Amino acid sequence: MSKPDYLYHGTRKKLDLLKPTQGVGYGMADNEHGVYAVSERDLAIPFAISFRPLDDGAIFSVETSKRPPRIVLKNTDVDWGRVGYVYKVCSETFEQIDPEQWLSKVPVEPVETEEIKPESYRDWIVYKSEG
Repeated sequence: MSKPDYLYHGTRKKLDLLKPTQGVGYGMADNEHGVYAVSERDLAIPFAISFRPLDDGAIFSVETSKRPPRIVLKNTDVDWGRVGYVYKVCSETFEQIDPEQWLSKVPVEPVETEEIKPESYRDWIVYKSEG
């Protein structure tokens, strides 16, 4: 796949500049230091929504096999009143690190900022019970 012209980064913070931070996740590609982005806007949206863990077993994950993606929550609640943001960025400083993720090791200035209201994505969310 060739590099798209633009990528998308979702976060709960309003920013003028996206600065590299330490990633935290399951796979090796999720633990890099940089700015993460994805080629599909829909895949950035779950990261713009604020979640609140309800206990130590709290889980937030995103199933990307379908579109729109499913946001799977266990022992986690959504902060429905808090908006988040999806940033559209030029892909020039990004390198692909896995099939869905791209990483920039340098700060990136967004070309566009979109406000994300969690309420609009309520039907993407699946609550998992114990077991």
